Amino acid sequence: MIRGVYLNTMNDDLSKCMKIYQDVFEEDMNENVETWKNSNSEDMAIYLLLYNENEIPVGTARLIFDFDGVFKFDGLAVLPEFRKNGYGDFIMHMIFDKAYQSGAHYLVSNDIYHMLIILRNMVFQLKIIIYPWI
Repeated sequence: MIRGVYLNTMNDDLSKCMKIYQDVFEEDMNENVETWKNSNSEDMAIYLLLYNENEIPVGTARLIFDFDGVFKFDGLAVLPEFRKNGYGDFIMHMIFDKAYQSGAHYLVSNDIYHMLIILRNMVFQLKIIIYPWI
């Protein structure tokens, strides 16, 4: 059975999430995972770690809480060898559910291109704001 586990930055071991990020972002996208671990927003983040039917960690994502009802979704990562199996959709649904249960009024992301692809089959009211100075 596919299952997702929510992890928090204060009490839980995030090493499996960081391993997935390292494998996906540092190798595929040349992005340094250390910048994530050292960010101030990390204190207010939870992670989702997704296990496949064989209990192998296959994907992760991060949800950063804010005090004004605006939550940031980022870091959706599925290991290349496990893509095209619906794991990304599963992660998205769990992250959206967690944000909703936590009182999110808005869910934002910096990755507009990929978010639109992911959300195209889901029923959401999308509001895209592009800031020219970012």
